[in-house]
Formats: sequence, structure tokens, C-alpha cells
Amino acid sequence: MSPFRFISSTWKPLTTTTFILSTFLTTSLVSANPNCTEFRIPLTATASNEVFPIPVGLNYSNPAAISGLVQTVLGDAGTVYPVIPTTFTGIIAGRYCEPEVTIANRSDVVQLFMSGVTENNLYWFGLGYPNGYDGNEYSTVDYASKQGYPTFVIDRIGVGNSTHPDPILQQQVNLEEAVSHQLVTMLKAGTAVPGKTFNRVIFVGHSYGSILGNAQATNHPDDISAFILTGFGVSIIPVAADLPQTVPFPADLYAPRFAGLPPGYLVTSSEPGRRGYLWGKPGSYDEGIFEMDYNDEDVVGLGELLSIDAGLKEAPASTAPVYIITGDSDDVFCLLATCGDGAGSPQAQACSLFPKAETCEYFIPVGTGHMISLHYSAPTSFQKYHAFLASVGF
Repeated sequence: MSPFRFISSTWKPLTTTTFILSTFLTTSLVSANPNCTEFRIPLTATASNEVFPIPVGLNYSNPAAISGLVQTVLGDAGTVYPVIPTTFTGIIAGRYCEPEVTIANRSDVVQLFMSGVTENNLYWFGLGYPNGYDGNEYSTVDYASKQGYPTFVIDRIGVGNSTHPDPILQQQVNLEEAVSHQLVTMLKAGTAVPGKTFNRVIFVGHSYGSILGNAQATNHPDDISAFILTGFGVSIIPVAADLPQTVPFPADLYAPRFAGLPPGYLVTSSEPGRRGYLWGKPGSYDEGIFEMDYNDEDVVGLGELLSIDAGLKEAPASTAPVYIITGDSDDVFCLLATCGDGAGSPQAQACSLFPKAETCEYFIPVGTGHMISLHYSAPTSFQKYHAFLASVGF
């Protein structure tokens, strides 16, 4: 393993119509640590999604055309696109895991995990279940289990075993946030996990999942008791500027496992491009886990890329504490993979989105790229955010 130094800081602030089908199907799974159960949860959620200017005859097999469209939409920050009511009705796949350590004051708290684009629930298990790469070394869930936290890890709509809706019109920030809101409501009501009612939900996001967390703080400020946002920043400029290197390409033309998906479902088809955009500097991660991630990547809906800006807004009413972890070599939220530190860093700037937060703190693992949970520095990131949770009463 490579040696690392780390930067931590604290920022102190100055001051949809939905319907849930509450039935579910469960399948018990054998797992050593922790003990997990797989769920298929039917639900319906509605939100106002944007209608983007998709060119007639768009060639989805032309990576330059796809990247150019994303850059145009994200670059027009002042453009207001029309919105229409959009509904998702389908299955959300997830795993609920009982912790291996029992801590009384954490039994009514659950960590809800939300992955980034081209990742599914396996990201939080170190890319494999029941055992990830190198055992549990990179498993966020396993670390949380050892701290006594129940966890609920889902496949977002459009990835993994969850329903794949229209990748442009439906798979957007607003509708995915509405789905997340329903899951939080169900976790608190005891209808997501039979026999389990949680009074407090900790939202743990990565990348696009963190953007959904920001959206939830904005749209439903009472949902979440604490936010852990990893691979997160406030600017969409580098997101769009550095995307072309990944060579986005239709998933169904890329690999047989994606056969039948509409062309708006994309993958990163360039190995060096994925490495540069999502992983950062070689030597900060095990080459084997990078290859595993590249070979087993999931998909991203074009609508997700186009709607990112909808999730990066101030959350004026959310008082939940926030902890942000973004590596200094993150190429998604930092131009030229150089994030800097201190008040000018993307991490510190992102705290401005949570002006009423009890506290907003950030941690910058140096030498680390975008895939926070999969770098050599991952155990330190796990330890840091759990120490933060303990410091704010969880």
C-alpha cells in the first residue's frame, strides 16, 4: 500500500405526489459479516422531470455527439427547460444488512447507500457479494456493520436488478430523488424491512448518489438525519469537460449482458478514459480492483448526465449535519484532477449548499481519485466518516 496524508476541515454555517405499493418479496441470503437479506420492493413515485433538447436522429453510437450534448446542456446553466410530470412504477432491488455488532443507540439508525453512475449496490461491498475484492477491505457496509449500524443498500432505478425505465425522460435527478424519498418513508414506517422501524436515516452517497442526497436535502429536508457525501463537488464544469475521455457508448452494443437496453443507456467504453476520469493517479489503488470495476461496470442513463444540475442546489431548510469526502485527484469535480485544499477546495465550496446544516465538515484523502471506497485510502475514509457520525450523536 502507498503512504497517504490527509486533510480535514470544518465549515460552520452562519446561521411530489407519490404512491407506494407496500408489498415486497424477500430472499434470505447467507452472509458471514454482516447478515444480509435481499429485497425487491415495488413502488411508484412521481416528479417533474425536464424535457431536454435531444436532437432528432441523435447517433448514440457517436461518443462525440453524446459528450457534446451533455456539455451543451450542462454549459447552459441559465437555461430553463420545460418540465412534465413523470412517473416511475417498478422494482427497487436492495440488500438490508444487520450489523455484526450490537450497539443499542444505533439499532434505530440505518445507513442508506446510493451509488454513482455505472455502479450498482456492489460498489458498497467492495465490488462483490458476499465478499468483495480482497475480502472486506473495500466494503463500506462491512465497516459500518462493525460499528453497529444497520445498512440498506439499493440499486438505483436503471441499474443492477432494479427496473430500467426510459433512460432519458424518467432516469433523472428529480424522479430518482422522489424514489429515494419513498424509500426513506418506508424505512421509517417499517414497510421496507419487515419488523424494522428506523427513527433516523443516514444518507451515504457516492458521486451521482451524493447529488441525489443534495436533492433530497433540498426537496425533503426532514427526511435525513445526517449526510455522508463522497466523490462530491459543487461545480458541473469539470463533469462535462472531462467526460469525453471515457468515450460514452450504448451499453447494448458494448456487452451482451446489456442486450435489449435502449440506446440512452451508456457505458464508459475506454479503459484509459475510465481510469483517468474515475480513478486518478496509478499507485493510489490496486490494479486488480480497477480491472474488476472496468470489466463489471454498470450503466448510466443519458437523462442522469443531463439532469445533474437539478441536484446541485442550495438546501435552505436542511439542518442535518454533512460530511463530504472527495479526493484531491478527483477528475469528475476538479479540473485536471487537481482539487486543492482549504476554503477554495470543491469540498469546502460544497458546504455552501447546506447553509443551515448543524455542521458541515470535509475530508480530502490526498492521492485519491473519484472512487473513494475503492482506493487504498478507503479504510481511512470509512473511519473518518464514522468518527464524524459519532461526534454528532450517532
